[in-house]
Amino acid sequence: MIKGDFEINCELKSAFFKNAYSPFVILDRDMNFVDVNQASVDTIGIEKENFIGKNILDIFPYLEGTERYDAYKNVIDTGVPIGFDELLFKGEFTEVTFMSRAFKIGDYLGITTLDVTNVIDTVQKLKSTKTSLIEVNENLKKKNQELEDFSYVAAHDLRAPLTNLKSLLRMALESNISSNEVMPIVEKMNVVTKVMCDKITALNMVIAIKSNFGAPKIELGFSEVVSKLKASYSKEIIEGRTIIKEDYSGCSSINYNKVQLESVLQALMSNALKYRHPKRKLSIKIETKQVDGKVQLSFKDNGLGFDQEFSDKIFVLFKRLHTHVDGLGVALYIMKTIISENGGSIDVKSQVNKGTEFTVIF
Repeated sequence: MIKGDFEINCELKSAFFKNAYSPFVILDRDMNFVDVNQASVDTIGIEKENFIGKNILDIFPYLEGTERYDAYKNVIDTGVPIGFDELLFKGEFTEVTFMSRAFKIGDYLGITTLDVTNVIDTVQKLKSTKTSLIEVNENLKKKNQELEDFSYVAAHDLRAPLTNLKSLLRMALESNISSNEVMPIVEKMNVVTKVMCDKITALNMVIAIKSNFGAPKIELGFSEVVSKLKASYSKEIIEGRTIIKEDYSGCSSINYNKVQLESVLQALMSNALKYRHPKRKLSIKIETKQVDGKVQLSFKDNGLGFDQEFSDKIFVLFKRLHTHVDGLGVALYIMKTIISENGGSIDVKSQVNKGTEFTVIF
């Protein structure tokens, strides 16, 4: 005898019901269990024969008088399905968090559930981790502020006595000290004191720049900023017989903090002028353009250059590769700090006696 479509469909539904991974139960109008699948038995830990014929309140007495119980009964009356999230079931040996969906099947009520215990646990862990990260971040901000405050106080407090010491040494040098033993010592003390004073000044510069990171940004023209720098360095530009070529056709302006942009370009200009090659005219080429939606600045010179192997070290505070000219090794450190703080990057390529090119992505 060939089975009809109806019988086949009934067998398929029955097989799906019995083998479903999630708990599935069917109740009558009086909320008595008519059938339960194996997943329900495994999850709740009650044998099937102890389910069938029992009222839902016999198995789950805590539902009596609850909105969920009334909602289940309302589904049978209206046929409108309803869902519940994050329901907690506590058995003798298990505790499960699940989602529930109730819907009408003919004259019966079908309830299917989904175990979301692991999902809820994961969410709670993520929330806990997020809270911990927020706390860690706040602590780091606090510690950074404390370090910044300490740096400021240290630099400020050391500056006054060093300045006084420097003045006393100058007075000593200007007096008629004739002792061959004392004079060399005083001269060395003067040199050391100058170095310390210069470094304290440099630290104050770094602190001042960092305290400006939250300042507003405005639209600035590259040509105007560079013109101001050329006026400031006119003496050095003339001495180096410097030729400066500028091309801002690709990007004439940028939205940036005024003090910070001037500091970046000043560091590049000062570096090129200080380390020019003594046997040729200094040539500087400045070019800006848009690359992938960001402003790119290229600053190229034909100066002394350096070994590419040391490209990372030039941005280290108080680090200098050339010592034949005065300097503290702080300008490039400040420049990189500003660029990084604003989400940009800087790359440098150099060759000994051929020159250096800085590429800044703002």
